[in-house]
Amino acid sequence: MVSSLAPMAIAFGVMGAVGLLVVATWSRLVKRLTPLTETYSLGLVQAGISIRPQDLVIGIAAGAVVAWVGFMVALKPDPLQGLIALPILLVAAFGLTRVIVRQLIVRRLRKFTNQLELVLRLMVSGLRAGLSVRQALVMVIEQSPDPARHEFMRVIGQTNIGMSVYDALDLLATRLSSNEMTMLTRAIRLQSQTGGNLAKVLEQLATTIKERRRLQRKIKAITSEGRATGGIISALPVGVGIMILLTNPNMRVAMFTTQIGHMALGLAVALEGIGVFVLAMMIKVDI
Repeated sequence: MVSSLAPMAIAFGVMGAVGLLVVATWSRLVKRLTPLTETYSLGLVQAGISIRPQDLVIGIAAGAVVAWVGFMVALKPDPLQGLIALPILLVAAFGLTRVIVRQLIVRRLRKFTNQLELVLRLMVSGLRAGLSVRQALVMVIEQSPDPARHEFMRVIGQTNIGMSVYDALDLLATRLSSNEMTMLTRAIRLQSQTGGNLAKVLEQLATTIKERRRLQRKIKAITSEGRATGGIISALPVGVGIMILLTNPNMRVAMFTTQIGHMALGLAVALEGIGVFVLAMMIKVDI
């Protein structure tokens, strides 16, 4: 009984030691990782995640190490396989994090873009009532939900510390990059330089955005069959593989404990990824 619990006790001891080491050197690790995490900064801001990039990187690495320890305890591979598994888990953890952050960015950008027509209508109402661009943005903040409210609050906050409203809007267009936001910032900046009826320009832009949304919904309806087919084709190999592994113990053991099985799993995952990518490109339509 004691001998069977020894590997688990050693694993928990190693995990505890790693945890204590991370806690003791946290501030030093954060300082050293600062130059390596600049690429995460913009993505986290775009996704609306309030966490420092350094903390995120350290958390991902710690999670990968914990997963590696669990892998070593559960499957008991030989030392060479264990040594190879650690960098693979690290790469997979960072890759999965990038995918999740990217999906959050896309979701937030889509939500913001869907709110942009309402934002423009509110700005048009404010400008026609005699308000300045900054005052119209304040009205937008009062009557808009997140994420539009949060982003335009940041614009107003930047103007409060001396930045012009046009530069602040340009930064917003960088954080939440889209064709609609680019058109909005360019229209406002050009009007400030050349003059003209900004309310009329923004109203026309709101109408254009409305028509783009209508066209996107139509494209989504037309491609729904292709997307459903792609989902079924993508999920079918996974379902068949899980069924075979659950009903055929010999194949399961061969897949997870032999080199040929590992190569077959890697090839299957790679081919599945290529297939999903090709299907996604086939049904993608840009407008």
